[in-house]
Amino acid sequence: MPENHTGYRITVVDEDPLRARKETRELLTTLGEVDSTARLDVPEPGSPVGAGDKGGPSAETVGLLLSAGSFVAALVQVWLARVPQRAIVVKRPDGTTLHITGKEAREDDTLIERFLADDGDDSTTAG
Repeated sequence: MPENHTGYRITVVDEDPLRARKETRELLTTLGEVDSTARLDVPEPGSPVGAGDKGGPSAETVGLLLSAGSFVAALVQVWLARVPQRAIVVKRPDGTTLHITGKEAREDDTLIERFLADDGDDSTTAG
């Protein structure tokens, strides 16, 4: 994936790459209705996924690139809260990341929205 994209990146973390791809496509379908720029971000074969990402996932991951916005963030929050054992990594254009599980999404229903709306203030980052 090119690191110079201008939007946000959401990565579905899963040991099973097929399940991660399925769930990423499901999320893309949901987001595509409100963010026409959202697209799949599939790692190139042989690329070291997570290399250089502090605390990055070690399994193959599939992500989405999107422009974000509060409604998109709300859709991601709802999607993630449906599956408590799911984990995602949200990466802002400034490189700051947020690791969140479905359980955390249920407990704090505005966490992703606040993170995506943040302008780089380290007080709300987790990663």
